[in-house]
Order: sequence, then structure tokens, then C-alpha cells
Amino acid sequence: MKLISLLLTSSTAAVAQDNQIMRLPSQVYIDNNITLSADVQKFDVKPITDLDLTTLNSSSASPKTNTDYDVLVREFMDKNATDLGLQNNAANLSLSAVRKGLSGTLVEYQQNINGILVLDTQIGVALNEDGNVGSVTKDIVQIPTSKAGQVPSEAKISEPDALEVVQKDLKPEGAVIEAPKVSQAYLSADGRLRLIYIIRLAVERPFGYWEYRVDSQDGSLIDKFDRRVQEQKRAEESPPATEPLPAVNLLNPQANKALKQQAAITGNPASGTAQVFSPNPVTSLNNVGLRDNENSGVFVPAYATINLDNITTSNGKFFLVGPLVRVEDFEPGLHGVWTAPSTTSDGKWNASRGDNAFNDAMTYYYIDESLKYLRSLGYIGDRDLFPGGIAADSDGVVGDDNSHYVPDSDVIAFGHGCVDDNEDSDVILHELGHAIHDHLNPAWSGGDSGAIGEGFGDYWAFSYRMKLVSSGKPDFGKIFPWDGIDSCWGGRRADRTTATYNPAKRYDAHERVGSFVADELWSTPLVQTLITAKARGLKVEDVDKVVLEGMFFSGTNFTMRSLALTTVNKAKELYPSGEIAAILQSEFQKVKILE
Repeated sequence: MKLISLLLTSSTAAVAQDNQIMRLPSQVYIDNNITLSADVQKFDVKPITDLDLTTLNSSSASPKTNTDYDVLVREFMDKNATDLGLQNNAANLSLSAVRKGLSGTLVEYQQNINGILVLDTQIGVALNEDGNVGSVTKDIVQIPTSKAGQVPSEAKISEPDALEVVQKDLKPEGAVIEAPKVSQAYLSADGRLRLIYIIRLAVERPFGYWEYRVDSQDGSLIDKFDRRVQEQKRAEESPPATEPLPAVNLLNPQANKALKQQAAITGNPASGTAQVFSPNPVTSLNNVGLRDNENSGVFVPAYATINLDNITTSNGKFFLVGPLVRVEDFEPGLHGVWTAPSTTSDGKWNASRGDNAFNDAMTYYYIDESLKYLRSLGYIGDRDLFPGGIAADSDGVVGDDNSHYVPDSDVIAFGHGCVDDNEDSDVILHELGHAIHDHLNPAWSGGDSGAIGEGFGDYWAFSYRMKLVSSGKPDFGKIFPWDGIDSCWGGRRADRTTATYNPAKRYDAHERVGSFVADELWSTPLVQTLITAKARGLKVEDVDKVVLEGMFFSGTNFTMRSLALTTVNKAKELYPSGEIAAILQSEFQKVKILE
């Protein structure tokens, strides 16, 4: 009787669970040319052969349009509806993107119900160059058809009501950097779908790019957070400004202090030159004891003159504005001062450190170089990650010893506490790294994405520096050699080979885990792969392609382990000789990300 009772209880529990609105476990299906242990499969990774691949792999169709891809992939998903969590699911799937990478095409979907998107949901089907399925990512909310009637279809409070909630909580002051944008979405929480308002805005005080989530049924505040991807250094931040600023009225925009918008710079393309650090004075001068307050003459040998491409000239002035980078002033800097971008009359930026024109030149040059490099790797045309370029503020973040990238807003800004952040190419390229992973994968969120994003930014900075200097330079494994001097905040490292991954844990950005920071757990195997590959005569560019393509196809809510497996698979696809894949796998195994 006890056995029957237990079976009935277990069966009843399973039925009850199947009849609940709930987020299903995130999963990645990958090519099974890597052995997947039972432990790996228990968490988030399964062999692609668990799915029915006949629909796509036997198809003679050669899709050309997004509609062609949609028809083909929907047939595949119908065949695998149970495994993908789509069977008897009241939500629909809407095609969100068809994106081309270097190693194939990714067809992506989001769930929606009542025509409104369900937050943080995604199915991504990756098709290899031969048209076969390479991988599938899944992050789905189960919405039983029997529960569909319980899902609210309309808001009970208005947009102004939701803005009033934000107004009372935030108490914004000063300039409105980004006017409020209001949208609706479903949030899966506590066994139900909540129809919410999402309000995004940026203001001068309290400074931040805020996101508020307000329940559309009762007006309760569900969540609020600053959307910036920040460095969060350990140095002291600038003291808050004390002068009064005019209050912002979110319900009456005309009454607010107007942010002085920089007019779009139009003119003719031009060339110029600039004085920069290449890549930073600690590395160039071979001096790890360098300090921020050194006499200016100490830095003279560290300066290099470089060419500026694709800047703009108009009405006798030269601007650091080009097709890939625009230096703008969209945030307040130190002490709340707004600093207009520098211009010259001859296209020459000859300023030295301590003059913000030097920071402008550093910012423009390194972002422009990196985005041109991305194009040289093959991310151009319909694969271009930055067709509209990106805006950067060289003196923002209210002067804090911090820098940030803002997803959705798609801007980068640099602070000036201790060593000015953009005096070190590592900081500039690290922040651009966040923009790169966001453009590679707009679904970037959840799982270990915080620590992985920081680790990739460190890798991207190191990869560029490695092309300029030899491994004999001082403290080669340190990231941010100049900005992260010990008297500022210490920087991070990419040689934490004794760090150990725990598959049952999720790693947040900058999280301290024993003797290392979570960011270093991801950067270390990537950087060590780069060093080993170069020593064996392999190309840095090839390793970069592999790392980028792994993230392109990673989906959402991914872990270090699932992304490591995806990345090793991409290495095998792109470079069948297997050398890069073998090095990557070995380095991931050293820190136990792979077994």
C-alpha cells in the first residue's frame, strides 16, 4: 500500500507540476562530438541527437529570406515540440531575428501571449553552413493551455500611473539623459504571468540608466535596477555633488531641464593624427611602479603618434566622428560638469594626459581600431555587428573611477577617478567588449552571463595588447596594467589557473569566489589558450573568431560550461585540424569548467 501511495503521490505531483506556469530548465543541445557526462547533462547541456533532426538535415530547401528560414525552422520545432517545451503551451513563438555569423545562421524566437512578449524567453536554432542543425538553445516558460485564461490580457493602470510610481520612488533631478520609454511585457514569477510595465530612463541625479518594472494590475513596484554594465572598482568614488538641481517631472516633459543635445556632425571624411599611449605607459615604459601623480616628463617616452581614419571635417573644424565611432557628450563628468568633445583646426590631436582632448583621442582611436578589426575577421556586410557604429563619452559617469556600457541605449562612457580610465587601452577595449557580446547575442542575460561578459571584456583587451607587445613585458597576465595600478584599485588577472569551477553555482559579475574573482574564471582559459596558440604558431585572429562565434550562438541563461562546450564545437567547425579546439578544451579542463 505504501508503494502504491508513493506512486500516486509522485504521479499527482508530476501532473500538478505539468499544470503550472513555470520556467523550464534552460538547455543547450550541441553536436555530440564531445563526450557529455551524466553530470554535464544533468545541468544544462544535451547532445543534439536527442532531437529529431530529419526535418532540417534532410531538407533540400536553400532558404534565402527570413520567411524561408522561419518556415523551415518552425517545421523542425513542431517535430520537437515536447523536448522544446512547446507541447500544449499557450504561448506563441514570434520570429525575433535571423542573424548570420561566420559559421552559420541563427534563427531566433521569443514567446508571446496576447501579442505581448514574455521576458527572458528564447529558442535559437543554429544552422551550419551546410544547412544542418549545429546547436539549439532553449529558455522557455511553460504556460499550460488550461491556465491561459488566468493570464491578464490588459493593463488596469495607465502609463501615466506607472510613470507616477517611478516619479515617487526615483525623485529624479537635473537633466533627463534619456526620456522615459514605456513598454509592456509578461514576467514569469511565483507560478503566474504578471503583465508589467517596463519603464527605462536615464537622469542626471540619481545618476543611472534606470529600469523600473511596475505591475500593470495594481501598480506595485516589482523591481528596479541600473542597466549599466559597470566595472565596480574598489577605489573610492567621487563625492556626490551637493548643489541643488531642478526636479524632473516625468509626467510633464516640457517642464524639465533640457539636456543640451549634440547636433549630428555632418561634413566630409578626413584623416588626422593623434598622440596616444600604445597601449599604456606601464607596458611601454616597462615600469610597474608608475604612479598617477608622476611628473609629466616621465610619460613623454610612452606617447606614440598614430593616424586617425575616417574623422569628419566641417566648417574649418575636425571632429572625432566617423562611421564606426562618435565621441559625444551625453553624460556629466567630474563634479557634474558636461565636457564638450574636443575639436582641432588641423586634424591633429597633440594633447597629453591631463587634457581631456587626450582622452577623446584615446577613446576614438582604440574603439575605431577594434571595430575595424572585427570587420577584418568577417563581421561585415550582413554580418556587420555595428552597422551604425557606437557613441562614446570620454568624460562621463559623473567622474567616478568607473566606466560602463549600457545595453539597449548602446553607449559607452568613461570615468576619471584615480588614473583616467581611457588612458589605458585595456579599459577602453574591455568596455567595448560588453558592446560586442551584446551585439553578438542580444539575448545576453541570466546564468553566468555576468561573469562571462566581464571575462570576455578582459580577454578582448588582452588580445589586442598581445598584438602590440611581447610576453616579456611586465606582469603580462594582469588586466588593466595602468588603470589598475595597486594605488588605484589593483586590476584583475587572466592567469588564475588554480581557480575551480562549480557547475552547481551561478557566477555573477565581479563576484569574489575565494582567491579569485568570477570574471577571472572565464578570462583565464581564454587568455591562456591565446598565449599557447600563439606560441605554437597559430593565429591570434583565429582564436578570436572562435571565441566570438561561441558567444554568437550561446542563447540566453547560459553557463560557463555550456558556453565552453559551444566554443570548443565552434573551434572544430571553423578549424577542423582540431589544434585550437584541443588547446581550448585543455584550458577549460584545468579550471574544471570542462571535465
